[in-house]
Amino acid sequence: MISQSVKRKFARILVASLTVGLVAVASASPVSAAKLDDSCKSSDLYKIQKIDTKYIRCEIVKGTSIHATDKAKQAKFKWTAAKESQYILANAEKETIRVDGSSTVYPLTAVAAKYFENSTKSVKKKDGAKVTVGFSGTGGGFEKFCRNETDINDASRGISAKEVAACKATGITYTEILIANDGLTVVVNPANTWATSLTMAEMKAIWKDGSTITNWKDVRPGFPDQALTLFGAGTDSGTFDSFTEFVNGKAKSVRKTGVQTSEDDNVTVKGVSSDKGAMGYFGLSYAEENSSKVKLVALDKGAGAVSPNVATVQNGTYPMARPLYIYVKNASIATKPAVGAFVQFYVDNLAQISTDAIFVPLTAQQMKDLQGGVKAIALIPRVKK
Repeated sequence: MISQSVKRKFARILVASLTVGLVAVASASPVSAAKLDDSCKSSDLYKIQKIDTKYIRCEIVKGTSIHATDKAKQAKFKWTAAKESQYILANAEKETIRVDGSSTVYPLTAVAAKYFENSTKSVKKKDGAKVTVGFSGTGGGFEKFCRNETDINDASRGISAKEVAACKATGITYTEILIANDGLTVVVNPANTWATSLTMAEMKAIWKDGSTITNWKDVRPGFPDQALTLFGAGTDSGTFDSFTEFVNGKAKSVRKTGVQTSEDDNVTVKGVSSDKGAMGYFGLSYAEENSSKVKLVALDKGAGAVSPNVATVQNGTYPMARPLYIYVKNASIATKPAVGAFVQFYVDNLAQISTDAIFVPLTAQQMKDLQGGVKAIALIPRVKK
């Protein structure tokens, strides 16, 4: 979707904090004097140096986190042994990489972009690569992508037949790469004590095209006489497309009345948290961030109610689990070396990037599977300038 304000705000804060340093480290070694196992600053994260014939890179110490509230587990950074291949990626050409698309994926790509820029600037100095990341929505992003305006499109759903045709018409070929998992989460007001779980049939009865349900008592016998207020995603977003396909079996098919839509997930949070009878939906990570304001609802597709969490999203038992993607333009790989370097960096460091951006990571099998896309990119002939 076009705006996911808190997650976007978090990504921007994280990116900004990496520039100035998350925490002061008195003993941190400056990049120019870095040595293996020395402490480094958060602003140096992913910078890489060559020392004689070896390489070192500033990384987060395992077991620590930028999100930890426990002081003992708060993020620490040190110079660790790196590979020559990582140094080669950091030696990317001075180019601007243009990314747009899903705001659900935006925070993940924004963090990856900052880490990559840090890495290239440590080698190329002011001539490091630049990654611009926009968030005009999955559909809006594909429009730009198929008009040859961007190099990469973030997507919270797979490319549609209409978008495939649009890209084909302009000669745009691309490679799809699975980048993370997500679960569309149904949320209600914390004071809602009755809707701890809902069946997908009940969800469809509420949200289908033509539905006139406006009271919880009409959803299930035994539910109270309480007005039902609905909040939904903007109609141009991948989140809207995914939700309507999950619930109604067809993307963009949804009731025309009784829904307050917004391009800003925070509007849904505020609406649901202030109305006892409200219901809304958005991504799992955003729901977890706002768990003090909204209550997550378990969903039942026929095999029993399943709560949304990392495990159920990863194993696919949660009824509204979905994959997140990036689509990479093959021509950009061929003509702009920095694009290929960025994608490889993104994939190589995906586990840490997902953790830092608060996303549901890929499973071990998914990580193996995505290598097919990476290998396909590696085989694209490069055009020498």
